[in-house]
Amino acid sequence: MKITNKYNLPESLYKAITWDMKPRTGYSVTDLINSPRIVQLTRRHWEEIEEDISERTWVLLGSATHYILKKGEASESLAEERLEAMVGNTKISGIPDLWSNNTITDYKVTSVWNIIYTPKGREDWHSQLNLYRLLFKAHGFDTDKLSICAILRDWQKRKAVESGYPPIPVVMLDIPIWPDSIAERYLLNRIAAHVEACDLVDDELPECTTEEMWAKATTYAVMKEGRKTAIRVFDEYKVAEKMMLEMDAKHYVLERPGKNVRCEDYCSVNKWCNQYQENCDTPSN
Repeated sequence: MKITNKYNLPESLYKAITWDMKPRTGYSVTDLINSPRIVQLTRRHWEEIEEDISERTWVLLGSATHYILKKGEASESLAEERLEAMVGNTKISGIPDLWSNNTITDYKVTSVWNIIYTPKGREDWHSQLNLYRLLFKAHGFDTDKLSICAILRDWQKRKAVESGYPPIPVVMLDIPIWPDSIAERYLLNRIAAHVEACDLVDDELPECTTEEMWAKATTYAVMKEGRKTAIRVFDEYKVAEKMMLEMDAKHYVLERPGKNVRCEDYCSVNKWCNQYQENCDTPSN
């Protein structure tokens, strides 16, 4: 991967962000819960991928947070230990943040909106922690509880009084433990999907799902002249139009085009992705 410094940020920041990130052999837990298409394209085009350090500042913040928290670990706990296990002929690995008192805790430096929109935790967080539990189990460590400690980087104190907004910038989430049979089946299915993708050429890789593309559907907002925020937002134009027609002439319907957020703004391999190239002008609904 080529790391650029287009904005002439300090050399110390550049060095801190440009550590060796080259993919390892086998599959990490984060690989397994990721799109096989993205994982394969990243591995195949690693030397060609280009990112600017300005795009990795949140990664640095997360790493710094983990470093500080590791300093405070209890003597009987395991913090950021690399765990590996063989599943058939495939090596899987992971670096869970913390195991202590039969509890796995993962720290997430994330947006407050992740908590507002998914108050029980994102689906990939559930998958990640349940796979970590299997790794710990393979090494003889039992786990009775899974937990996310979400540190909200964009939390605002003035909004803390609003309903549904976190009262403090740290939120603890309990993540349900899957039965062993379900967790093991999920693991085997993810391994199979990634292994199968290894033998496919770029243009035949399994397509990313709407969830993997972070697809945002087109919506229709009923607006009023002079007002910045929408009165109501609907998924269908006809419903929005019906409400608008029941109001005075100062109201109108504003289309908010959908987009595949990850593909367009956060995917470092979209230039080699035929799915993106063929659909980049037509966001998924």
